[in-house]
Amino acid sequence: MRTLVLLLLLLLLPLSGAVLPAQAAEMLVPCPGCPPMAIVPAGDFIMGDARTAAKSEKPEVAVGIPRRFALGVTEVSFDQWQACADDGACRGGLDDHGWGRGERPAINMTWEEAAAFAAWVGRRSGLACRLPDEAEWEYAARAGTRTGFWWGDQTGDGNANCRDCSAAIDHPYGSVPVASYPPNPWGLHDMNGNVWEWTRSCWTATHAAPSGEDAATCRDRVIKGGSWYYFSTMSRASARARNDGRAWSYNIGLRVLCELP
Repeated sequence: MRTLVLLLLLLLLPLSGAVLPAQAAEMLVPCPGCPPMAIVPAGDFIMGDARTAAKSEKPEVAVGIPRRFALGVTEVSFDQWQACADDGACRGGLDDHGWGRGERPAINMTWEEAAAFAAWVGRRSGLACRLPDEAEWEYAARAGTRTGFWWGDQTGDGNANCRDCSAAIDHPYGSVPVASYPPNPWGLHDMNGNVWEWTRSCWTATHAAPSGEDAATCRDRVIKGGSWYYFSTMSRASARARNDGRAWSYNIGLRVLCELP
């Protein structure tokens, strides 16, 4: 049955290499000082990539997203994190690694600290807000496409911030301010590159087993999106990596999801 559903979805989705036209994204600002969000529509997609050598991205699975949700237009910035810290809900003084704060993505927080920021947005907005699971994250990053990146299978030049994403530099110099690159068709910036993003999903070696998103005993969490430090292959929509939830890094930030009624 799953095979039949997968084949039907493959026929219905755009052909490989096809990029859907950009559309006017519906936006939401859930509360003053909270991250602006784009409304992601409900739908179905194929998660993973059978073409890659990475076993962790296999098998391809048909996934349904039954309800629309709101997702941060950008990674959470230092300014947005500071608003949470000023409210006493987040740890202040996150290390910016000397790159600057402001509109650069907030980094160096544990998984629990990232989840606490999302919960703060929820309390202020009255919505159920959290970190996205990896299926929701990949669905939003693909924005209706089936290629490695929303713009195609080739990295191109100047589409994202990663080690080989631009011909202008020989190696990366750290993060860049959020929204430095064009948004995908659903209005989301920097789903590829800049910093990895925490998800609520527990790490699994492949897509064959449920990820146990809410397991209290989960130590390793899935991170998505790649970063300035990694090559572009890790910034593809299907790429995934693991990180100990207790450990922070200058490579990892977050993006908030809010469930919608």
